[in-house]
Amino acid sequence: MAAVTVQPNGHSNLSLATNGVKHTEYINESHPKAVAVVNGSSKSTTGPVLPVYKTLFSAWPRNSARTIPPSSWAADCHHLVDHVTQDVDAWFLENWPFPNDKARQAFVNAGFSRVTCLYYPLAKDDRIHFACRLLTILFLIDDQLEHMSFDEGKAYNEKLMPLARGDALPNRAVPVEYMFYDLWESMRAHHRQLADDILEPTFVFMRAQTDKTRKEITEIGHYLEYREKDVGKALLSALMRFVMDLRLTPSELQEVKPAETNCAKHLSIVNDIYSWEKELKQSKVSSEEGSYLCSAVKVLADSTALDIEASKACLWTMVREWERRHDILSSELHISPPYTETKMLYLKGLEYQMSGNELWSRTTSRYLV
Repeated sequence: MAAVTVQPNGHSNLSLATNGVKHTEYINESHPKAVAVVNGSSKSTTGPVLPVYKTLFSAWPRNSARTIPPSSWAADCHHLVDHVTQDVDAWFLENWPFPNDKARQAFVNAGFSRVTCLYYPLAKDDRIHFACRLLTILFLIDDQLEHMSFDEGKAYNEKLMPLARGDALPNRAVPVEYMFYDLWESMRAHHRQLADDILEPTFVFMRAQTDKTRKEITEIGHYLEYREKDVGKALLSALMRFVMDLRLTPSELQEVKPAETNCAKHLSIVNDIYSWEKELKQSKVSSEEGSYLCSAVKVLADSTALDIEASKACLWTMVREWERRHDILSSELHISPPYTETKMLYLKGLEYQMSGNELWSRTTSRYLV
């Protein structure tokens, strides 16, 4: 039996009768009318009413700030970051058709070369600029796709793919075409095999950007499978092999595949958490399919009936567990002998991708709204 009454001190009682024993809880909230239950019947009392469930939980903190679980990793950055950033930014500012000075400044502030130097702190000094150029132009292309339908974006990307392969010549009046073409030609001139190994992973990433299935994802496992392509994990790994001059055999690549898949989850979710507000805003101001809100934050919240902040908190716990998982997958228990320097550098490189991505995502102006 339960009853709610109001005391002279303004507090309210929730009384529960269990097996003849009366239990009273005090509740600090008032409403227009109270109902007392006496001998199995109810009667009105003077004073405010307290809806039981509302008052029980009204004092609970709502949307309170969560503390991000700490990581045991430390990010690193390529020692040429300042020089490379200046050089690469100058190339884009000279060639890319930014609409105005505000857009040019936003590009500089985003720090695309910096995130690349955080991804690949162990890159060869004469190769890091290639990675900076490639990831930067892919970021800029991604921005263009936000203002297109999926079909328009697909056509836009498919026109660039033969240019990357060197199978077609660019229109020199279209910056994205000649910049994309010239970049791939210069990479092949430096190391053809490792450069060509990046082509198909890049195309997988570009196709995922305009994949209509992103509008149908409602489950976190399906989402993570999709995002492994959309975040460009195979691209980032192939690019890492190029800039670090790592030659892994097919069997070695197969052996580190679980660590790569684990890394893709980490990159995707950290990216989604920090970019949530930006992506949400973009989805509201643009009706184009390219701005469709596809984020783990929303997928998890919708599928679990959690609010956004609770969803983020759950995702952060998953992120830290993937870090522990990476440490296990990188150990000699999971890597067959010989535990070579190439394998060690490759696995360490994956760790740097994750820690570097988190640092950049937390500090870049790109995700500010």
